[in-house]
Amino acid sequence: MAYSTGTIAKGCFGKVYKEKYNDTWAAIKRVPQQLISRKDLERECKVYNKANHPNIVKLLGNISLKDGKWVIPLEFIFGEDLETTIFKASKSKITLSPSVKGTIIVGMCEGLAFLHSRDIVHQDLKPENIMVEHDTNRAVIIDLGLAKFFRFGLNSAIDMGNEAYSAPEVLQRGSQRDQRSDVWAMGKMIAELCARIRLYTPSVCPAKIKEILKDQPYCHAVCRMVEADPSLRASMGGVMNEIRKAAGAGVANDAPVQKDHLKLPSPHTNARNRSPSPVNRGASPANRDPSPMNRAPSPFNRDASPMNRAPSPFNRDASPMNRAPSPFKRDASPMNRAPSPFNRDPSPHNVSPSPLKWERTPRPEFKAVRAQAAAHISPQRLEDKKKKQALVPSGGSDITQDLMKMKLYQEAAKDLPCSLPTTGRVVVRRFQEKDGEVETWEQKEVVTRGGKIVKFDDIKFNSK
Repeated sequence: MAYSTGTIAKGCFGKVYKEKYNDTWAAIKRVPQQLISRKDLERECKVYNKANHPNIVKLLGNISLKDGKWVIPLEFIFGEDLETTIFKASKSKITLSPSVKGTIIVGMCEGLAFLHSRDIVHQDLKPENIMVEHDTNRAVIIDLGLAKFFRFGLNSAIDMGNEAYSAPEVLQRGSQRDQRSDVWAMGKMIAELCARIRLYTPSVCPAKIKEILKDQPYCHAVCRMVEADPSLRASMGGVMNEIRKAAGAGVANDAPVQKDHLKLPSPHTNARNRSPSPVNRGASPANRDPSPMNRAPSPFNRDASPMNRAPSPFNRDASPMNRAPSPFKRDASPMNRAPSPFNRDPSPHNVSPSPLKWERTPRPEFKAVRAQAAAHISPQRLEDKKKKQALVPSGGSDITQDLMKMKLYQEAAKDLPCSLPTTGRVVVRRFQEKDGEVETWEQKEVVTRGGKIVKFDDIKFNSK
């Protein structure tokens, strides 16, 4: 295999070339043999094999050793990195409309959520490690060289991520990187993508995000992702639904609004140019006969009503507007030729009633029927009904909110080995292995403060 003349990437562990591999273009990563041990190489291969997802770069074949360098064939993405898309607009080929932003954000979040479901921590999330495909705007997470397996607090790689996208607990306390630090980095990238500005890492917090994003649809989700306290920070599984809804809102805002149907008809519309709207249906089959549906005086035919006796702009005989058969004065239309009950003679008794004086038909009285039905209810049923009503909290508009809080509390306390504390954090993890791999994995996390639930995550994964 011949080397390509151009290097498409260069990092601390080697270079990446665009080359042909098995009749397809590939990103060939070449790492000097002395820079990476076989153990780390095997771990990287295992990460790629377990991370089979459309938003994660694929390993195309086996890793080989050639000319003292490890050769790693990876999927080639025909696009640009997110760093170029956000901060180098003059070089970027992507127009960041709301729908395109939504596609990119959902894609990279889906990829990270899949990595976390496989107990994989990326460790080095940054705009340079997100590729965006030009034709589809598909976001792809690349460079899993520093990714590690994180199970039960045990790491399979050292912490070497970028400080510019490191969570506060990593920078301040030197804590090891885990899924929560990945979430923080992803939240910062989403904020930078929406605002098109580089954020100063120590300043990133929910208050700063609210100041920058304001009423943008991703604001609330990103605030949850950049919480300084990792125990209160949302997981990727916990924010995915909100991210998808925000992306849908962006697509809806991006769609063109059709306003033609909101235009009022022109007062100069003549008989030849009448549209088939209810205002201008002059000679349609539905209006040829004096059916009961057409006998009622419409608001446009009140010739003798008190509202139209004054010389309004629509009834002036000498004005240009009334020389043509306008839709507001259709005296010769089929609707007005028939002697309707309201227009038989011009006597005061037969003047068509104004809509302002129309009387509604009185509603039927159901009190007697309800009283008779209530008489047949047994005392036992009445007593049961009263008990059920007693369980519903009073407060009118607060009933739905109280029921939702009660349901959330019951759902959060379900399957927990202990009752929820007034203030504290309860985490339960369950997993099942088969053939050396995790087959099912569940995690429930509940954080309470002052008797209220402030965080609740329930994540389940099944590889079957």
